[in-house]
Amino acid sequence: TNINTTPAPPLGTLISSLRTIDLDGTSDELSKDAKITGTRDIASFNWMNEDDASIIVPGKPPLWTPLRWSRKLMQDSGNYFRDLNAARYPKHPMEPAVEAILISEPKFPIASVDVFACGSTLGNLLRFASGTSEKSFRILVEAVGNTVFFIRRENSPKELIQGVVGFGHSFPEAYTTWDPDVKGSDSHQRIVQYDFSGLSCIVRLEGDGYYKDMVSDAKNLSTSAPGSSPGTDVPLEDLFQSSLNTRTENSASSSQSNALQVRAGGHQIPHSAVFDLKTRSIRRANDDNISPELPRLWIRQIQNFLLAYHAHGVFNDIQKIDVRDKIEQWEEDNQIHLRRLKELLKKIIAAVRERKDGKLEIVKGEGGLLELREQGGTSNDVLSPSVRARW
Repeated sequence: TNINTTPAPPLGTLISSLRTIDLDGTSDELSKDAKITGTRDIASFNWMNEDDASIIVPGKPPLWTPLRWSRKLMQDSGNYFRDLNAARYPKHPMEPAVEAILISEPKFPIASVDVFACGSTLGNLLRFASGTSEKSFRILVEAVGNTVFFIRRENSPKELIQGVVGFGHSFPEAYTTWDPDVKGSDSHQRIVQYDFSGLSCIVRLEGDGYYKDMVSDAKNLSTSAPGSSPGTDVPLEDLFQSSLNTRTENSASSSQSNALQVRAGGHQIPHSAVFDLKTRSIRRANDDNISPELPRLWIRQIQNFLLAYHAHGVFNDIQKIDVRDKIEQWEEDNQIHLRRLKELLKKIIAAVRERKDGKLEIVKGEGGLLELREQGGTSNDVLSPSVRARW
């Protein structure tokens, strides 16, 4: 087995530590709903399967194309990165998402954004706030203007998932297809924005696929920018050109081969047509296989869940589930945990804004404590100088 032996980065100086119980705010705070409102998808991009770090904007998720006759699939084998975004662009893993926003919606109200995170970092913080966080994790935190960025920190950007088993990769390879305009893609990344209890949040997530019949009409497949209002459709190419001009003016290094390569391609697919998928053995068909996924789907605001059951690699039971009501009910039932999550985010935001360098690291060990520390070892700024100037 290929065991990754990269040692963990050293720890920075401890600033403070928190227990889950420390997140129970004042009684008036506790009476306020901690809910997500105003969800909208603002941008997306695809990582291309190329040697350099290349993305196309807005890209497109793979299309759901089920096999007509089910056949036995091979189990997953091969190497998969724990954090694809870091593996593809180790210097600034969050930068492609920022580029996609600046290109798709140039007038985006950047100054109003409080939290810029991904499904993984928010998931870790939610588990801590819920008291269900057993695994250790590390998150780099950095304030850029008003916005606080949360960036995953693995021991190494190219760290691999250990002990890959099951059909989580071979099933989508067999049952979904990259459309011709995004052929050669490796992954589809989406960026949603919502208000979580008074905090304006941007969240990057991976989209497993989309259903063609949920893309209501040809309009949704126009290449106009997602943020442009109807009737004033600006072709993406035009936006792209003006944005690329800004990129080039700001970045003397954009010709370097290690810089992020950005080009136009794909179509904006509405978030309501995107699905999240999980494969399970038919032996687990009587388990509740949906509830454990609801926190993840809530963070990502994905309403379509595809649950595929297999018997020895043959998928004869594939369920398409609309989980909107379940997510809403879960949010209702978990108000204590969600208020704690809001309190945790507010504490971290306040702490990082107090720092002269605007940087912190969140370190959660195997125990129950969440530590705020100075960033340990060497780490890059979240954004390159040229992109930072535009944020």
